[in-house]
Amino acid sequence: MTPDDELSELRRWLDRVRSITQTVVTAQPLTGVLNLIAESASSLMGYEFCGVLVPNSSRRVLTIEGASGLSADYVSQVNADRPVRLDQDPSVEAPSSTAFRTGAPVAIADTDAEPQFAPWGGVAREQGYRAMISVPLLDSDHVAIGTLNCYRKNVHVFTPHEVSLLTLLADHASIALTTASLRSAEARQMDELVVLNHELHQQRDLLQKSEDIHRRLTEIALRGGGVEGIAAALSILISRPIVIEDVHGAIIGRSTTAATFPDDRASAHPVDLDRPGNFGYHSVRLAESEVARIWIAPGPTKLTSIDDRAIEHAALVTSLEILRTRTADEVRWRLHGEVVNDLLSGEPSATGTIVERAERLGHDLTRKHSMVVVSLSGIESADVDSGLRQSLRSIHRWAESLHPLPLAAIHHDRIVVLVPEVESDVPQTAETIRSLARSSRTAFTATAVTVGPCLSVQSYVRAYRTAAGALDTMRLTSRTDVSVSLEDLGLVGLLLQLDDTEQLLRFGDRTLGPVRAHDNTRGTELITTLRAYFANGMLTGATARTLHVHANTVAQRLRRIQTLTDLDLARPDQAMEVAVALTVSDIGSAAVNRV
Repeated sequence: MTPDDELSELRRWLDRVRSITQTVVTAQPLTGVLNLIAESASSLMGYEFCGVLVPNSSRRVLTIEGASGLSADYVSQVNADRPVRLDQDPSVEAPSSTAFRTGAPVAIADTDAEPQFAPWGGVAREQGYRAMISVPLLDSDHVAIGTLNCYRKNVHVFTPHEVSLLTLLADHASIALTTASLRSAEARQMDELVVLNHELHQQRDLLQKSEDIHRRLTEIALRGGGVEGIAAALSILISRPIVIEDVHGAIIGRSTTAATFPDDRASAHPVDLDRPGNFGYHSVRLAESEVARIWIAPGPTKLTSIDDRAIEHAALVTSLEILRTRTADEVRWRLHGEVVNDLLSGEPSATGTIVERAERLGHDLTRKHSMVVVSLSGIESADVDSGLRQSLRSIHRWAESLHPLPLAAIHHDRIVVLVPEVESDVPQTAETIRSLARSSRTAFTATAVTVGPCLSVQSYVRAYRTAAGALDTMRLTSRTDVSVSLEDLGLVGLLLQLDDTEQLLRFGDRTLGPVRAHDNTRGTELITTLRAYFANGMLTGATARTLHVHANTVAQRLRRIQTLTDLDLARPDQAMEVAVALTVSDIGSAAVNRV
């Protein structure tokens, strides 16, 4: 080779090295750098095929990541079906594995004649090469980071000079590969930092928006906006109609844009960010118990994470508002209860200041009042207290909208409502109170008696005793779940207003004493039969059906009653005497038990 040829060859090598360096400096993808290394080796050394193999993350397999002249099918077949493993015994490992492990070039002049190359013989013939050499790519610490593989179509003996040139090219390629890998790692880190920085900004914005949402909702609660204000604010924040209801299904807040929500919400699901077309709810909890639900109407798009955060904040503020309201209600109801209990006790020491105390609560006892007393029945004894409180809560919500204010409280397992007499329908008001008392739970019944007007502090005691007696009498006669006045009770209502109950008891005992004694000593049901007989219009057949006995049994009992009383139930005057005796006995017994 002439000096001019040598100079030309040197320039050609320098141009290739410069191209590799520029590719690295310009931060080209690692795959492009590897392809350029393979192409440079093929061009400089005159090889038909070249490839650059690098280890996977676990350094157990070498895969072809850069190539020149090798078909895509060959590359994919070697990488997938015939991978160059690094964890095999040296006696059976591939030439590339040996070069990577030892750090020294490995050359095969004829692949068909090399038994160790047999696993790759098929793909080699398909690709069309018979000779190969694998030169390790070493980093500055002489640790293998890959191999440069070159292939010849024909049998070829790789000379020491040729190996030396390939080693020189491999050294430059190692520097380029190391630099490119570092730059690629830096680029990935930069991308990760950009993403992380974006996420941090999003989190910061989310926290700022969340704090702003919490501040706005809290300000509404502090300004006395109540649950209504919370519903309106949340509706604006998430652009959805909102309804907030308590655990009994009563609406306690709604946005001005509230849509029509289904009446039957039993099949509804908690609000789901991925279900924009369905209405849902978010539970409002207080001390691990659900106290309300925030209903969110469907919208055209999904709720965002900030929308979800707004709903969570609204639920928190709503629970605090409910707690505040409950605490205030408990204090107010306790004060109402103390006033009512002292008023109905009749104790002079308590009633002396009762008008002034009621006035501080917004009630004027100097006005005429009707008294509505409600008794609940059909409720388990363990649930009486909670049932009364729920009923009273419903009545209080209704009363708060009226002027002048009624006074309502629980007194001896009954609800007492003092209704100022204005130009209103008292019977209708009493029925409204009874319905409210019953609406909190459908499982029990509510019976209401209206008495009055009460004209003085002292008259409330007598009015309550009369109403309590009426309720007890109605219970004995199974007349419940209605609202009545004393006038509706006729003779019973008149007799209930008598002060001397001893006379009532003596009259009843003179007539029915022997019958009651017979029931007590012999375990019979003559009084029960007599009560059913009068309730069924003195018809034996109807009485038998009511008592679930035979008509002959009823007839026998009636004959026994006539014998004991010496009265003939077939005579209207004597039958009326027995009926009156039964009624006044009930009234007298109820009066004895009044509280």
